[in-house]
Amino acid sequence: MLAGATNVDPAMTSAVEREARNLGYETNAAARVLRGGRAGAIGLVIAFNEIGSINGTFFATALKGAAKGLSAGDVQPVLLPADDEDRTKIPKFLRSGAVDGVVVILQHEITHLVEVLADAPVPIAWVGRPHGDIGPDPIIVDVDNHGGGVLAARALVEAGRRRIGIITGPPDMEQANDRARGWTEELTRSGIAPGPIVHGDFTVDSGMAAMTRLLQRDPELDGVFASSDLMAAGAMRVLQAAGRRVPVDVSLVGFDDVLIATTSEPPLTTVRQPLEEMGRAAAEALIAVIQGDPVDRVREFPTALVRRESL
Repeated sequence: MLAGATNVDPAMTSAVEREARNLGYETNAAARVLRGGRAGAIGLVIAFNEIGSINGTFFATALKGAAKGLSAGDVQPVLLPADDEDRTKIPKFLRSGAVDGVVVILQHEITHLVEVLADAPVPIAWVGRPHGDIGPDPIIVDVDNHGGGVLAARALVEAGRRRIGIITGPPDMEQANDRARGWTEELTRSGIAPGPIVHGDFTVDSGMAAMTRLLQRDPELDGVFASSDLMAAGAMRVLQAAGRRVPVDVSLVGFDDVLIATTSEPPLTTVRQPLEEMGRAAAEALIAVIQGDPVDRVREFPTALVRRESL
């Protein structure tokens, strides 16, 4: 009766509903699923280790946008933290029918989920283009990473820099590869040989380690593109500790435009990707697919250079 059945005596229905209200009863969503209805919920998959740093990171802003998109669609968000070892927990949960779909905010720590979610029983919207096979007709919301790499390289060249290195992301992430390709192509077009390339994992610590390696390879570097703001913040610490002034001796450009870009000293010039809008677009596209409405399953947002004092 409480699930909305219509073949029950109206007087009995009224009496049951009245008692249910007195008891504070709420309809069980799992029971509705068992009867063939929708769960009315969508999962938000994030890297488990990001929860401790929920403010001012890449995923936090995308998560905010996704949650807003679900709320506007009258859908309950369910947070699904995933670690970098467990390959069974999330797929098992999706098979339970507790959610109608999931938004995956793709980060290096959970790239292993790309493979295990390829045959998921519910639709998936990816914030960030996954590397590898993700099944037919995927929902992907990403940014023009190649164009962002071009913007970063061009800004460094226009600042008069000629010995320019890059701290790129993990090679198993398409975003990192695209940013590095854009950087390389723009430097080559400008007649400048690309400097040393080192990899990080989009964290502050990896940016520090990568910047140390860059200086070992070319102590006279005068420009650096770090393909995330967190890595750029780590790079800045190492440069300053080495006596290399930013931007007097070395110009530094990041990528993302998250909180740390404005709180660094000096504030960081960066390539902005509209993370909140991307998260919201992924949520809205997923809701449309679940409801059977037409939708563009692949969407790419433009990037923009945000100039601050590190250039």
